[in-house]
Amino acid sequence: MTPLIRSALRVLALSLVAGYVDAVGYVELHGIFTAAMTGNSTTFGISLADRDLARAGAIGTVLGLFFFGALAASLLRRALPAYRHEWLWMAGLLVLAQGVHWSHAAGGSARIETLLLAVAMAMQGETLSRFSGISVQTIVVTNNIVKFADNIAEFLCGIWRGKREFSLASLLPGLGWTGCIAGAFVSVFARGATSGFFLVPVPLLIGLFFLWPDQG
Repeated sequence: MTPLIRSALRVLALSLVAGYVDAVGYVELHGIFTAAMTGNSTTFGISLADRDLARAGAIGTVLGLFFFGALAASLLRRALPAYRHEWLWMAGLLVLAQGVHWSHAAGGSARIETLLLAVAMAMQGETLSRFSGISVQTIVVTNNIVKFADNIAEFLCGIWRGKREFSLASLLPGLGWTGCIAGAFVSVFARGATSGFFLVPVPLLIGLFFLWPDQG
């Protein structure tokens, strides 16, 4: 498997995880994202202006957890022998979230599980954002859409100039965008099919750890 194909598969896997977890968190938290902090920051400002302190507090909690999750991930990345070990930490957080969710379903604590998702997504965003030398964020699709559009524009201009070269690397941002949509799509069916829906991304994260070396 070439490094570029490996990068493409890694982008797809991680963006699937992000789209899935973000969608699950959005439903569980009634309109609060666990990965898309741009939307949360905007909604947080609106909630403050509207003096909706309950919603502002809920969103602010997720924002704070995401920030401290990214901080913890950065410290872990410096302490662990390889950044891919953080994928195991993410898998562990999802397993913990599932346990809390089952406890809540049995009359236990409130939806703390969704807050664990924010920490997991922060770890993913901090851990890896370059694939085969290409900058691709797997939890923020806005940048990917812009980069993908720019790559397409460059290709079209190349055709106009008589150049027809197109590299798979140019598709990586679009792949990240597509994976996010696919992950959200799958989450709807997973929630209806099993009570253990938080565990669905775990095999992907474990596979990323064992199947591929650290090079992007």
